[in-house]
Amino acid sequence: MKVRMRVAAAVAALALVASAAGCTSGGVVAKVNGKKITREEFDSIVAVAKKQDTTLASLKEGDPQLLQYKRMILDSMIEAEMVRQEAKRLGINVTDKDVDAKLAEIKASYPDEASFNEVVKQSGMTMEQIRQSISDQLVYQALYDKVAPAPKISEEEMKKYYEQNKTTQFTKEPEAHLLHILFSENDKATAEKVLKEIQGGADFGALAAKYSTDPGSKDSGGDLGTAPTSRYVKEFQEAADKLKVGEVSGLVKTQFGWHIIKKVSETPGGIQSYEEVKDLIKATLEQEARTKAWNDYLAKLKAKTKIEILDKELANASSAGSTETTAK
Repeated sequence: MKVRMRVAAAVAALALVASAAGCTSGGVVAKVNGKKITREEFDSIVAVAKKQDTTLASLKEGDPQLLQYKRMILDSMIEAEMVRQEAKRLGINVTDKDVDAKLAEIKASYPDEASFNEVVKQSGMTMEQIRQSISDQLVYQALYDKVAPAPKISEEEMKKYYEQNKTTQFTKEPEAHLLHILFSENDKATAEKVLKEIQGGADFGALAAKYSTDPGSKDSGGDLGTAPTSRYVKEFQEAADKLKVGEVSGLVKTQFGWHIIKKVSETPGGIQSYEEVKDLIKATLEQEARTKAWNDYLAKLKAKTKIEILDKELANASSAGSTETTAK
């Protein structure tokens, strides 16, 4: 479970892992071992979620979809409070310095302070909310690492996984290194002129830089890099597949215009060897084991936690994986 600590991730985390601290007015939506989740806090999280999702914002009160989403938010807030309480019981503590360090890391990923502040403004969150979200994420990560450490994966387990999945997960498509020059649909005359120059020995890259209308590749001589040809539109793929290494196509028409394609090299597809993918297999098996251990731990934690949803409408609503609760 990796903690993604950009502000965008903190926004999502706030909607899913909100703090139940600091708000005491406006009624109580739920309790977790007696700890209150207030109406004021819950409504503020819903408001942020609506600001982030225009579809959600368009839903009217009483809409079943909106109610389901609200229940999902509440379930996540309940889970967050359970995790917070369990972390405290186990002596896990996230300090202001920890939050400061992670916040500084987030800010450093932006060009400047103004860019960061603009993202914060657009998110609809306060810095206090962002800091709390970061704190919650750090607590989650610390508890996760404590109760679901990476297990030791044997060579035998990895080879078994490889044999069971090599034809589905580890089959690599053929790849080709291609260059292209793109012309607009109504500029076929120029495309034909440039094609003749290439066929006469002119430098493909230089002509791409001069004539191509593809902003993503023209400055690099039309270089599209190495990739499976299946990533391209059908007409382009079929033309590229027919080319031999070093060969240049005729004019190829696609929805984007006219192309001239050159194949620089190609790599055959096939099943990757065990040695090529063993590190990936190890990481996959470790993550699967850790996820199962974490989910089992959470299930046991929920089973022994006293949860009360005091809002009858939310108590009767459902969301995927909702916490079993009682309404009063």
